[in-house]
This record gives sequence, structure tokens and C-alpha cells, in this order.
Amino acid sequence: MTSARPALSLDGVTVTRGRRTLVRDVSFSMGPGLVHALLGHNGAGKTTLFRAVSGLVPTRSGRIVTRGEPSVLFVGSRFPAELRVRDLMAYRGRLVFASRRDMARAREVTGIGAFEAARCGELSTGMAQRLALAVALLGGARVLLLDEPTTGLDPQAIDSLLDLLRTLRDDGCTVVLCSHDLAQLELVCDTVTCLRHGRLTVTGAVGDVAARVPRAGHVVRTSDDGAAYRALREARMDATLTSRGVRVAGPDPLEAVWTVVARHAVVHEITVDRALFDRIFDEFASSGTEVADERTLS
Repeated sequence: MTSARPALSLDGVTVTRGRRTLVRDVSFSMGPGLVHALLGHNGAGKTTLFRAVSGLVPTRSGRIVTRGEPSVLFVGSRFPAELRVRDLMAYRGRLVFASRRDMARAREVTGIGAFEAARCGELSTGMAQRLALAVALLGGARVLLLDEPTTGLDPQAIDSLLDLLRTLRDDGCTVVLCSHDLAQLELVCDTVTCLRHGRLTVTGAVGDVAARVPRAGHVVRTSDDGAAYRALREARMDATLTSRGVRVAGPDPLEAVWTVVARHAVVHEITVDRALFDRIFDEFASSGTEVADERTLS
């Protein structure tokens, strides 16, 4: 029987800098073996929370509890260029008193054994990300916080990273991702939390949060987009002719759109106009016109 104890829990966390409140009264938790998205506009408090969880900045109030020591990987992690990967791993392993089992697990899960002889300065961005994750795992960490992990990666390297995150999840790790690459987050995340101006706006399973955002519209690409557009307008659907095809607003169900269009043109492709995480971000994490709260806490 597995424990119900959360892998990471924040209860009423507030972080200040001088007279400014960066994060106010944030509470959420997640269980083991999950990939969790932390969304927010620039300045919303995402990196501040990461730093608070890692102990790099103090909290003004609240409580943070993690299952074991968390490891935080910030964007742009760098290693000594002349050091070989295997020597770096050995050195870091000694620093955290990593066991042979931890060393073997870090190599196996991240796949760095394929380039252990290479110097750190010779690694591609994707390889360097894998090495950074291996270093994070060395201390037996079961909670990993990754800040913008896809930065600088090409599409193939991003796919490889997502596969690695799924492997970590299946291995029982809890992974928290902070990224503006929303389309990629949607492919791997189980739960999501959104911040706006330092305050929590929503948290929960992706499916539950998805039920609270507007339905997606559709873009239809056909053999005759003009004919498809005219047919949709005649059917009183909210359609717009674009360079990508015909866009149909969210309230019109896909089945109805298909039925109308298929009578007048061959349908080549139907895609959503805005992906799920884009709509979640717009609803719960965009900055809008609100001014960030900078009041002093009493």
C-alpha cells in the first residue's frame, strides 16, 4: 500500500523582498510519481517559489515540506568545460555521499553513460540537461524542480527530455516544471498550478482545471477553404478565413463543423486553434492589466 503523504507541500507560503511581496499565501501539494506544471507570467513568482523550496530565499510565513531533500535545476546550469562527465559525476557523488546504487540509478535513468568520456564543454544542450538531471539525482532526490528545462533545445532534444521526465515519473520521482513552452508541458504534466502577481489562482489535476477554461476553437484546412468558409457562415457558425485555413470559434462542436464542411470540400486536417495549456494560461496565469501587489505585510 502506497503512502498518501505528499511529496511536496506548500502551506500559506509568503516571500518578501524589502517592502515588496513577491509571493503571498500560496498553498498547494502534490503526490509522488507526478509531473506538475507551475504556470505564470514573468514576475508572477514562479522562480521565487523554486528558490524558497530549495532554501535559497527565506519565507516570510508559511510552511514547505518535501519528501527528502529537493533538487532544483535552474535554466543555464553550467559545468567546468574541461572536466569529463564521469569525473564530474564522481566529484558530485563524493560531495553528497552518494551510494553506488544512487550513482548507477542516475546514470541509467538519464542515459549519460553514452557520453561519460566526453568533456562537459563538448556536450550539446540536450546532453548538458541530462547531465544536470543526473547530478540532481545523485543525492537520492525524489523531488525535482526544473526551471525552463527546454530552453535552447531543438525539437528532437525536447522529445528526448520529455521521455526522460516520463521515466523519472515512472520511477517514483515528483517533477515540477516551470516553463513557457506550454505545448510541451501539455504532453507530460499530470497536475498544474497557476500564479498571477504572486497569488495562486488555480491548482489541481489537468483534467479538472481544463473543465474550467473555454472550449477550444478549430482550424479546418480543406481542398477549398473559401467554399468551406461560406458554408460555415451560411450555417450561422462563427467562422473566419485565415491563411492557415478556416477558424471556427469554440462553442461550435467539432462534429457539426465536420458535417457542414464535408458537404462542400475535402477535409485535409482539423486542429485546435489554441492548445489546452495556452487556454489555462490565458484564464488563470496571464498578467492582464492588474498591478502587482507591493504592499508591506502587517
